[in-house]
Amino acid sequence: TNESKNTKKKKKKNHKIALKATLVGHKDAVWCVAFEPNRNDILATCSSDKTVKIWKRNVVKRDDDDDDVKSSHQTCEFRCVCTLDGVHERTIRSVSWSPCGRYLASASFDATVAIYQRAEDEENEEEDEVKFECVAALEGHENEVKSCAWSPSGSLLATCGRDKSVWIWESAPGNHFECVAVLHGHTQDVKKVKWHETEDVLYSASYDDTVKTWKEDLDGDDWSCSGTTKAHESTVWDLTQEKVKEGGRFATVSDDGWVKIWKAGGAQRTEISGSSSSSGKKDDAAPLECSFRSGHDRPILCVDWLGDANRKNSESGNKKQPATLAAGGGDNSVRVYREKETGVWEEAAAVVNAHEDDVNDIAWFSMASEKEETEQSTNYFASASDDGTVKIWTFCSSNVDE
Repeated sequence: TNESKNTKKKKKKNHKIALKATLVGHKDAVWCVAFEPNRNDILATCSSDKTVKIWKRNVVKRDDDDDDVKSSHQTCEFRCVCTLDGVHERTIRSVSWSPCGRYLASASFDATVAIYQRAEDEENEEEDEVKFECVAALEGHENEVKSCAWSPSGSLLATCGRDKSVWIWESAPGNHFECVAVLHGHTQDVKKVKWHETEDVLYSASYDDTVKTWKEDLDGDDWSCSGTTKAHESTVWDLTQEKVKEGGRFATVSDDGWVKIWKAGGAQRTEISGSSSSSGKKDDAAPLECSFRSGHDRPILCVDWLGDANRKNSESGNKKQPATLAAGGGDNSVRVYREKETGVWEEAAAVVNAHEDDVNDIAWFSMASEKEETEQSTNYFASASDDGTVKIWTFCSSNVDE
């Protein structure tokens, strides 16, 4: 009987974050990391050094043992293939790719937003060169622009800033952009704009501790706020949405050190705020699913939800991975949180001194070419810091005997 007991050892999940690469090139704080949406081997970063850098993942050619065919193997190392400078006069705070990957927007403290178009050059595609041309400069904000984001349709660009406003720009033929809405409602700096994963519905997070939801009016003439959520007790620095087909839950992070998970409400499941009741009164209770105190002992500055496309074993026969968040903060750490069961989250792994200064942004990405071992699932993310570096990490989950 002892033998039979021993053969049935329980498997326990072992989680680990490991550093794979450090990208050095910026001369000042790095504020944002953005992977090209259709191919995770290209990364854009922006910095207080007034530049945007484009990085490409190294591909190593190697001989296969089976035959004479040379195979390509992608590594975690990235090299800088393009530096976009001379456009902005102050810190560049945010970069965002259009869904097609041809356009890149950059938002700066000089009160402008630049639009770069990628040069269509198939010959250089395999080489180190990736070329961009600045095709538009959007002016209108009174002062620092803090964030920019393209809509899922690719036709709209949202920007926000210190002037407490959110702007929506519509792209027109010939690289023209028209402002279709200037949205007021926040009482303080607007730190971040993010679009719904699948719908042209916009969310803004602010220094006034709230998250607002913005929708186009039914007649299509204007945009208005469809809901406001008092999300935290202090500045809301970032929000992210669960990347599932129908558009999932939301997570917000704050100066107050809490992570909050919100159900998507409303008929289209796009609201993060209480819906109007039949009496016409606003229901103040936002659909908060749960909140948990993070391991960060300083403000949580960034968060990203691991999407199905970035889950290494989503298409294999393995069991689907649980909901997973990566977060970075003012305590220089990166941390990964996992959902044990609905409404119950735990810190799965952490690197306490991941950077030498604040971690400003974090983003998951996939390494589609990697072969996966059955006992282990590996996910990849990048972090950007005030220390001037971008770091590439793996988050591994393996089964170990208890």
